[in-house]
Amino acid sequence: MIRLAVAIALGRLAGWVSKALGRGATAVPGLVAEKIHPAASSCLAATLPEGVVLVTGTNGKTTTTRMLVTILEHSGKRVVTNRSGSNLGRGILTAMIAASRQGRLLGDLGVFEVDEAAVRSVAPALHPRIVVVTNLARDQLDRYGELDTTAGHVARAVGVSEAGVLNCDDPLVASLGGHPGAVHWYGAVGAIRDSLPSDPALHGGGSAPAVIEPDALVEESHPDGDGQQIQVRIDGEVLSTRLHVPGAYNAYNAAAALLAAARLGVRPEDAAAAIATMPPAFGRGQVVEMDGRRVKVLLVKNPAGLNQAIRLLVAEAEPHQVLLAINDQHADGRDVSWLWDAAVEELAHSPHRFGASGQRAHDMALRFKYAGVDCWLEQDAKAALSRLVHDAAPGETVYLVPTYTAMLTFLELLLPGIPREEAWS
Repeated sequence: MIRLAVAIALGRLAGWVSKALGRGATAVPGLVAEKIHPAASSCLAATLPEGVVLVTGTNGKTTTTRMLVTILEHSGKRVVTNRSGSNLGRGILTAMIAASRQGRLLGDLGVFEVDEAAVRSVAPALHPRIVVVTNLARDQLDRYGELDTTAGHVARAVGVSEAGVLNCDDPLVASLGGHPGAVHWYGAVGAIRDSLPSDPALHGGGSAPAVIEPDALVEESHPDGDGQQIQVRIDGEVLSTRLHVPGAYNAYNAAAALLAAARLGVRPEDAAAAIATMPPAFGRGQVVEMDGRRVKVLLVKNPAGLNQAIRLLVAEAEPHQVLLAINDQHADGRDVSWLWDAAVEELAHSPHRFGASGQRAHDMALRFKYAGVDCWLEQDAKAALSRLVHDAAPGETVYLVPTYTAMLTFLELLLPGIPREEAWS
């Protein structure tokens, strides 16, 4: 107990110092505490009376986690979560340190977004009640390795949980259902399922095994302004709600959150009402006003995610200014060859005008060229954002499509002085 107290105290001190130096503090406290007490996160998680839920997968982790946290908080639960999006073990421990007092977490349960590679070590330490898996696609191969390796990490996490909430429409996620714990499935009707890009569609592979009547089924999903109108059938009960985030892929995220909440004892109708109140996190369909224009930010990290953004853009009949900003820092993945796997050609017949920015702006511009899409190029983020915005008329919506670290740069430009934790929440 004394060692844990020392680890928490020094972790907090490290966080204060980091902030004082103008640096982030979303992982430093956890990093320091972990050095002093390697089992600190396990000890703290054990103090949560209703246990831990982990959310992992390639795309949709942040939004699904926020949806589930919103539902649970509306039901009266005190939830410990990593709102900053720092989703490695040290980031989760940082969130726990912030929510602890006298060696205990001040909450009823924990809901944590977890990196799909880190989940192999996080899950055995936290003994989750539920592991929610959104989807599995090739992502940052230089960091994660081949997709089968990532699937193995996630399978280990699901295997140590009491239950898995799994996407039955994703072949690799569906293959995780063979573990001894309970399995709860979610999916969508064929018309919605077929509209989504999938990793097998990009690279070839098997189709999803037949799973009859998932516990949560997305029956309808339609664009509704900046959001999405959806209908989900959960355990036979039909629910309709509106999401403040766009895209059919967010209907899947909502189904996952609603199903997990139902298995945690929240009435589905209460969950659906709660989820309709949730604003998007920065970069996940959020709209930021700048000089009288509306900047809609769509984070992309891999070909499957970029294809989802492309589908949204192609569905827009009115012309818009669009900027793709590609970085190749460690958190993005150094290898940007994934740009060639995305269906950029689908943009060639859209009415939009495109720009390329970021550290790998030239790679993006080259990809546009071979897709038959004209674009302008500006590597400097501030200059690129200014051109994106001011090439549009006042009141118009423009689209900013950045990779992760590029998104952080634009966050500072669009919301100056606002910490990441605040922007995320």
